[in-house]
Amino acid sequence: MKKSVAIIGGGIGGLCTAARLLKNGYEVTIYEKEDKVGGRAHRIEKDGYIFDTGPTLLMMTDVLYDTFAYCGKNFDDYITLLQLEPNYRVAFGDKSTITVSSNLPKFQAELAKFDPKAPEQFLRFFSDIAEMYRISRADFIDKNFNYITDFLNLRSGTQLLRKRGLSKLYPFVSRYFTDERLRQLFSFQSMYLGVSPYEAPAIYSIVSYMETGLGIWYPKGGMYSLSLALQKLVKDLGGKIELTSPVKQVCIENKRAVGVELETGKIQKTDIVIANADLIYAYKNLIPASARKKMPDTRLDNYKQASSALLFYWGVDDECKDMLHHNVYLCKDFKANLEEILTQKVLPKNPSFYTYIPTKTDPSLAPKGKQVFYVLVPVPNLESNVNWEKGIARIRKQVLARLKSEFNLDIANKITTETIFTPEDFAQKFNLSNGSAFGLSHHFFQSGAFRPLNFSKEIADMYFVGASTYPGGGIPMVTLSAKLVTERILSDNGH
Repeated sequence: MKKSVAIIGGGIGGLCTAARLLKNGYEVTIYEKEDKVGGRAHRIEKDGYIFDTGPTLLMMTDVLYDTFAYCGKNFDDYITLLQLEPNYRVAFGDKSTITVSSNLPKFQAELAKFDPKAPEQFLRFFSDIAEMYRISRADFIDKNFNYITDFLNLRSGTQLLRKRGLSKLYPFVSRYFTDERLRQLFSFQSMYLGVSPYEAPAIYSIVSYMETGLGIWYPKGGMYSLSLALQKLVKDLGGKIELTSPVKQVCIENKRAVGVELETGKIQKTDIVIANADLIYAYKNLIPASARKKMPDTRLDNYKQASSALLFYWGVDDECKDMLHHNVYLCKDFKANLEEILTQKVLPKNPSFYTYIPTKTDPSLAPKGKQVFYVLVPVPNLESNVNWEKGIARIRKQVLARLKSEFNLDIANKITTETIFTPEDFAQKFNLSNGSAFGLSHHFFQSGAFRPLNFSKEIADMYFVGASTYPGGGIPMVTLSAKLVTERILSDNGH
């Protein structure tokens, strides 16, 4: 008989896991509390505009092609990917700007405007991070762990030490570049993971390689098209997806997961349970306290949550002619900004922010001549004591003022529709601990084998997938987490 699987949550990780298990002959049902799949990769449709709500950068697309190929399908039959060129523009606090490109000669010409030595510095940096990507992908990212000792690969560890991959990110980048703005340019990416480049391991410099070496991609129809493609894949393989079906708890018998109880009271018996919910939330709220005696809440509370994000979704009646698809705005005091968010846990006085305007590539997402304008501002998570109402109004005003003064983009009176998403919304809508938009922090002792395992040592047949287990956050890593948990389940069941 086929083994049955219940997956709690239909995020990217849950969908990819479902597809892989279906291909291996399991019966799979996803229980999703929202009316759409995708988790944080969600969508808002409002006043003729289509807004992606979460991830907006798509890199390392090979993991998605691999998922579909594993299932006997062609990814290109489900979605159309467009490579963005250039990748994005960065505006620094001194009003200088740089355009980042995967066309290396063009990018080197941009770097030379900041420092004549920068093109040569970049080639050394690019070569080293490309090697780190290959090492970490094979031996640290695309690998299951049972014990910390599994993580200690002497050969690969020695190679990473030689490349200084275990040092801190910002000092690592500073060894290559002398211009302060370029040091920021190649280290701010750790903010995608909700961690400071002064704290993140240098191994996360591979994100720069993923951007420039592998390219940044856009799924036609918006990032939510990826969620829809995975939903179709699951259904094509015979899987079931139950929307608006929140799970109340995992059913445990004799230290074994035997099914799920829905909020409606319905109990669905299964052989295996996989939580695609935030891992800390799942342990605290979905697993009965009597079943987690060996993992007390104090241990769970020791995990450090990443920062969060304040998001503005604007429909704008303006051409936004000088803007790119992706734009990054760094404030004058980069380090102080990070200290405020991550250490002091206060709203930044002078915020950095990022804008995503997919209508520059795909006008179909807005009424004719108008733009989808997504703004993300890094902010503290809910461990802070922030007056969000007052803070949101101030930050909104600051973002609009900088766009007007530095980029001649006066849109304050051209916003035709607006939705605001705060850390409180991340906590309520997606059950993310402390409203952290990025889940668990990615500092060294919460990376690789130091992240929570993708299975429960206390409860048999209980597994986890998503950003808070390894290899970590972001669409590529979550997609890989689905591959890894599938491999573990197959191994545990004698395949």
